[in-house]
Amino acid sequence: MPAIPAMPSPVAPVPTAAERARTLLEFGSSVILDVPGADLANRPGLPPLVRCAVLPDGALAVLAEQDSPLRRIASVSHQDEVAALLEAVDVAPVAMPHRIRGRATVHGRLTVLRPAAPEVLDGLFPHRPAGRYALLRLDPDHLAVEDLWGADCCVDVAAFGRAATDPLAAEEATVLQHLASAHADRLALLGAQALDHPSGPRSWPADGGYQVRPVALDRFGLRVRLLAGDRVLDARFEFHRPVARPEELAEAMHRLFSQVGTH
Repeated sequence: MPAIPAMPSPVAPVPTAAERARTLLEFGSSVILDVPGADLANRPGLPPLVRCAVLPDGALAVLAEQDSPLRRIASVSHQDEVAALLEAVDVAPVAMPHRIRGRATVHGRLTVLRPAAPEVLDGLFPHRPAGRYALLRLDPDHLAVEDLWGADCCVDVAAFGRAATDPLAAEEATVLQHLASAHADRLALLGAQALDHPSGPRSWPADGGYQVRPVALDRFGLRVRLLAGDRVLDARFEFHRPVARPEELAEAMHRLFSQVGTH
């Protein structure tokens, strides 16, 4: 993932590496699970796509298709556990250059959980497509995350088990797509303020000859991406206080844009 230049911002709260990893794993655009060294149906292509959710003890519940080679390998292994690698990729929901926002990887031990009751699956994976599924368990030995906040090669496993996902993760894609399609004027205000900042670049077009895309949203604020030809610049705008629940987002966004409009 290429590094995107970013505007420096005042000291503000940031999510921990454990929180970032947990959010990315549960809400990432795609998740694959691989068993290195095993023959996954002669490896016809990429490892199988799966879904994952974090269990109360910090292990990952992995939802795989019932006839997936993953389930068969985990079931018939002569070992109690199978070494596995899970990777989640996060892609911005709005089209723009350098659209991949982050990756999280988990090395761990894979086992098959007992058949789960429908209500258990509904609680862990309420939006799963119709089908027959197996529930696997991945106990993490090593976690790493690289995203717009930076790279952390060794996320503490215990902290990961205690971490919470970002409260806006489920709404983020809808909000960013709405901003991009219906509020180009407000995004332009953010772009102008970023370039007017004392630490902003001096050689960018001064006549609005650039585009502004909303790239990320979290409980602390909004990140936008300025685009001019092959030049790319990210700028963050912090909320006046962290958003604890989705119901607080509308007021936080209104206040953010009101403050920008007065500058």
